[in-house]
Amino acid sequence: MSWAEVWGRLLPRSCLLCESASGSEPLCPACADFLPGARRHRCRSCARPWHVSHRCASCRALPPAFDATFAAADYVAPLDRAVTALKFSGRIGLASGLGGLLADRWRAPDGAEWLRLDCLVPVPLAAGRQAERGFNQAQLIAAGMLARLRSVGHACPPALRPDLLARHRDTRPQSLLPSQERLANLDHGFLAAAAAAGLHIGVVDDVMTTGSTLQAAAQALKAAGALRVVNLVVARTA
Repeated sequence: MSWAEVWGRLLPRSCLLCESASGSEPLCPACADFLPGARRHRCRSCARPWHVSHRCASCRALPPAFDATFAAADYVAPLDRAVTALKFSGRIGLASGLGGLLADRWRAPDGAEWLRLDCLVPVPLAAGRQAERGFNQAQLIAAGMLARLRSVGHACPPALRPDLLARHRDTRPQSLLPSQERLANLDHGFLAAAAAAGLHIGVVDDVMTTGSTLQAAAQALKAAGALRVVNLVVARTA
């Protein structure tokens, strides 16, 4: 068990969004019913809101390097506040709830549990940025997702493999850039390990906006020989 999972178990069990009692669930019943975008039809490739659960026009015209994307909800209030509090205010106890949302999306009837995944790979931070922040929020969310899967009796959860993907150079924070600069900013900022060859990989991140980060990660993993790359994100912007 990781230190993040131990920390999460020591904290009081409360709803991720309203902090009322929620037992072992990430959300109380009221917030679970309210969560924006949880039941939205999305593009199967990029998870952009779409009228049917197939590829959107953009992904049909220019298929991305990743094979599918699954998002737990929309990046709007109140979920956006929880993501921001984890990422920028160091409230790492929120990671278990965010990971729980992702696990439940994975297990939903229209989710991705039917897909074979060998491992979860959190989107890495550059060494300098992780040292400054003190943690990688994507890795904490991935650990929370696996803890939730184990708690509900998932027979064979994927392994957590942060070693399969690294940032080989610093890039400017994506949140500070306009959308047209995000893809160029990442370019070849990722390096995948040779051990990714032959694997079916789930890449975990907190928020998907333009998809440029996940596109670059998928390109690196596919170049190393990964057979399938599926994005698992807590929230998707419109």
